[in-house]
Order: sequence, then C-alpha cells, then structure tokens
Amino acid sequence: MSKSDFYAIDLFAGCGGLSEGFIQAGFNVIGEIESDRWACETLRTRHTAYHLKKLKKSYIYHMIMKEQIDKDEIFRRYDDIAESVSLSVIEEAFEKIDEPVIKNKIEMSRKFHRAPKFHVLLGGPPCQPYSIVGRARDPERKENDERHFLYKYYIDILEALEPDFFVYENVPGLFTARVKGEKILERILNDFSLLHPSYQIMPSLEQIYEDPGSYVLNAADFLVPQRRKRLILIGYKKSLDRYNKDIINLFKNIQERGKINREKGYLTVDDAIGDLNPLKPGEGSDGWLGEYHLNSGLKKYQVEMRNNSIGVMNHKARNHMESDLERYKFFIEYYDKYDKEPNLNTLKMKRPDLLPAHRHLDKFIDRFKVQWWNNPASTITAHISKDGHHYIHPDLSQCRTFTVREAARCQSFPDDFKFEGPRTEQFKQVGNAVPPRLARFIGQSIMDELIKIYGNQR
Repeated sequence: MSKSDFYAIDLFAGCGGLSEGFIQAGFNVIGEIESDRWACETLRTRHTAYHLKKLKKSYIYHMIMKEQIDKDEIFRRYDDIAESVSLSVIEEAFEKIDEPVIKNKIEMSRKFHRAPKFHVLLGGPPCQPYSIVGRARDPERKENDERHFLYKYYIDILEALEPDFFVYENVPGLFTARVKGEKILERILNDFSLLHPSYQIMPSLEQIYEDPGSYVLNAADFLVPQRRKRLILIGYKKSLDRYNKDIINLFKNIQERGKINREKGYLTVDDAIGDLNPLKPGEGSDGWLGEYHLNSGLKKYQVEMRNNSIGVMNHKARNHMESDLERYKFFIEYYDKYDKEPNLNTLKMKRPDLLPAHRHLDKFIDRFKVQWWNNPASTITAHISKDGHHYIHPDLSQCRTFTVREAARCQSFPDDFKFEGPRTEQFKQVGNAVPPRLARFIGQSIMDELIKIYGNQR
C-alpha cells in the first residue's frame, strides 16, 4: 500500500490542526466532526484547497485567497468537490444529536471516498475544562463543566470503527482536573483501560501514574516556534504485533525525534514572523492582505510556511487603547534596555501610573507579555481572542498585539491556510488547535508503522 491508501478521521476537529499534520504526512482525512460553525467553514475551505491542488488547479484556490471567487461557486462548478467536502466535514455536536446519526454520516463519507476502513482515529475533546489558567479564573464553572465527559464519545467511535491506531490529545492540565472531587484523568484512564484486550496504549497506562510527563510532548521539540505541551495517548491494535514487532517503540521513537530536534535548538518568534508585513494598530485585513513585502533573506521556516501561498491572509492588527499602547511600549523598551523580562511588578515599581485597573493583578503578574524575537512563543491559547495582552509584538515600531496570521505562524499553520469567520473566531480557531507540525511528526511515525504492517501482510 502507498501512503495515499491510508485513511483517517478527526473527532472534535476544530479548524483542523491535527488533520492538517496528518494530511502533510500523507493520510487521507475524509472525516472531521466539529460543532463550531466557523471552524467548519475553515475545514471546508481547506478541503477545497486540497481538492483543487489534486486537480492541478491551485490557481482557482488562489482566487479564493484573494476573495475573487467563493467556495459556493467552486462547488457549482465541481460536483465531486462539493460532495466530498459536504461528506468529509460533519458539522454536528455529539452531545446534541443521537450518536447513530453521526456514525451514519461517517459511514457515508467512507463509502463515497471508497476507503476500505479508517486506519487512524484522531481527536481530543475541548480542552478548556482542563486548562489550569481557566480553572483559576473560574473554578466553580470549570468543576461542573459538562465537557469533561465528551471523551466518552471518542471511545464509542473508537469501538465502532476499530481503526488500526488512535491518537487522543489534550492539555497537561488534565492531570490535575477534578469533577466533584474525583480526578477526571483517573476516570478517563479507567475507561480507556476497558479497551486493553484489543488495544495497546503507549506508554502503558500504568506508567502514567509513575511518570505523568511521559505522555507529554512539547511542540517546540518538533520544529514549532512555540512552547506548547500536549498530553498524547497513542494506541494500536494488539493484533498488529505479529506483522511488526517494533510497533511498541512508536511513542519512544517520537520522543527521540523530539530530543534530537531539541538538541539542535528551538525555532524562535523571529523565525516565525520576522518576514511578515509590518502593521500599525488597526492596519491589515481579516481576509486577503496582499503580496509579501519581503522576499529575500528568508529563514528556512519562513520559506516552508510560504510554500503554495501567493501572499498574506488573516493579518489585521487590533486597535488598542492609548493606555495599553503605553504599557506595550514600556515592556518592549524595558527588555531592550535591561535584557530582562518585565512583569506587572516591574510596572508597579517603575511606572505605577500605567497599572491596569483590574482585580487579582498579583495572580496574573504576566498579564502583559512580549513575545521576544530570540525565544519560542508562549503557548497560543484561545484567550488571544479576548485582548491579546499576552502576545505583544516585539517590534517597538509596530507596538501592538499579534495578528491571527502571526499566531498561526507560531502554531505552524502554512500561509495558504485560510481561517474563516470574524477575527475573534479566527483567533479562537488558532488558539484551540494542535500545531500541524507536531501532528505531522506523529502522523509520519504512524505512517511508517502502517507501511511496514501492510507490507508484511502480503
């Protein structure tokens, strides 16, 4: 079997970070279940881009990028694309619809795409209930958040589809999350342990109690210019052991790849966004902006992000209050002068007149944070849609917070990946996503094992 013969499905897909990485690794992702309207629009646009590329008609997608034509027109011209996209992107919420309806839609997509089976199940339920920062801000709501139990749908689909592999991802905050006093992780692991007769989970479920960090991968170790840790469970059918005895080392091999990359040094904010069109507050466009302003002296990462793109999208700077601009200026200048990262305590000592009128400043002393050129970015979260204070651009001449495209670059989304919806919704999509490059490393490792397995079955 060739790479194109392997199929994957993504639950709780968001805008498709996991899917994007697995597509880059060679998988056919023919099912993405997501309930958010704008995330689904983004998924439809991305599927359309890939279909047009296969037809060697990327110039038509470039017209979509430039907002010279919309998807509906493409769907009218190409019936196969329209049907494939409509079946692949399943806009449903597990908790609001009978599960058989979703399973039926999954099966319809499998049959349309002539997939013999789903080889990999991807996904991770919404991670906000497990966010440590989120729980600190609103502990009671997080304690009773019903999304704690969405993982059960993942297990149900896993049991129904019986894929060769599954990848379950979430945030490390899952280790400490509780529901009515009970550790949610223990409940999840107990439910996953019921799969044990059929699936081997890597590392072993027992190991997570001894060394919880053994399940955590840092995106920065996988050529993503951002420090972002994700809890990853990978499982495979035990029956595949007889075709590939080394499969048990898959997760260890992924960790080893990360270690090699880490020893070479992390990518930085400069690598991520140093070439993007400079903007003042309020400048730019939520859709198509235009051609790149800089085309020489590019770094390797920048060249790779530009691949297949004709310019810049989703690159509009927020307008900011004058008081916030003064704070941004202080933080940038302080670091440039003292080579030391400031926080609200620094502001209190040096410029108390600039302290914001917020409660609990002592709990969030890094509420205002510059993303320095020479370091990886901080974890990009959905909170960036609120105000962006944690993502201040390091260039004093721009003096603003990150745009959607800058956040997407730090997440490793390629420049031709178009985010749909109002800017707030675009930010949410980027912040909630799994970095595609991290997903690609995982996908490549699983692809290697599948090729060995199916090659040995002949």
